[in-house]
Amino acid sequence: MVPYAAGGSIDLVARILAEGLTARLGQTVVVEDKPGGNGVIGIGAVVKAKPDGYTLQMGAVGANVTPAAVQKDYPFDPMRDYVPVAMVAEWSAILVVKKDLPVNTLAEFVAYARARPGALNFGTTGYGSFAHLVSEVFMQHTGISMQHVQYKGGAPATNDLMAGTIDAHMMSSAVGAGQAENPRLKMLAVASKRRLPSIPRVPTMAEAGVQGVDQTAWLCVFGPPGLPDAIRERIAREVVAIAQEPAFQEKFRSTGFEPLGLDAEVTARMYRDEVTSWAAFIKERGLTEKGK
Repeated sequence: MVPYAAGGSIDLVARILAEGLTARLGQTVVVEDKPGGNGVIGIGAVVKAKPDGYTLQMGAVGANVTPAAVQKDYPFDPMRDYVPVAMVAEWSAILVVKKDLPVNTLAEFVAYARARPGALNFGTTGYGSFAHLVSEVFMQHTGISMQHVQYKGGAPATNDLMAGTIDAHMMSSAVGAGQAENPRLKMLAVASKRRLPSIPRVPTMAEAGVQGVDQTAWLCVFGPPGLPDAIRERIAREVVAIAQEPAFQEKFRSTGFEPLGLDAEVTARMYRDEVTSWAAFIKERGLTEKGK
């Protein structure tokens, strides 16, 4: 189950993984996109499913971690309602600006934005999304201030950036892999510790002069509450095996993702740490909805 529309980052990884699982398990694994309610409808279908391993969710930070910390009266508890099974892959965000902005490097962009506090805007895939949070981390470490413009997905944000409607966008590496040579965009830096194999010419934030912005987002398989350990560990073993296969590693990397393949125990520990750390950051930055 993918809680968003087809064609996005979560959907792409889910389909690559489903192909691998179908071969390894000897039965068809179907990807169903169930968008709506900012992920609540699709996630809810999994949370309510029988915990037998036949209904799983492909999730991410923006779907399974941050909404509970950001949204008032969010219906799910990340620590109670989701069973993390295995980390599949990771991706990062690329700071991209419109072609007409008079900057060509990250340092120039920071200087330009500092001289115009609040004058520039940046697009993301929604309030509390990974792109939004990375943008907040970036502003925190550079001391700049920009206006947030929310979109329902990466495609409309990219289209508006190319049209010059918005000034900047923290573009997912999956989208960036297909926009690397687009003359209507300027890719300034990657918000990860290492350069992306799909766009090797774009420097990291640290290489470009901004320290502390080394953020990556994972994509993880989740099961419903009560999923037995034996089933969770079996599925996790298959995910790890797929992530280690050279053919599937190439599939992930060609679409802007880096394969992870973390087992059930490591995944559970990493997920708990992510829930705690992002919740603290959201509170520190005052990003929770009013009244929460």
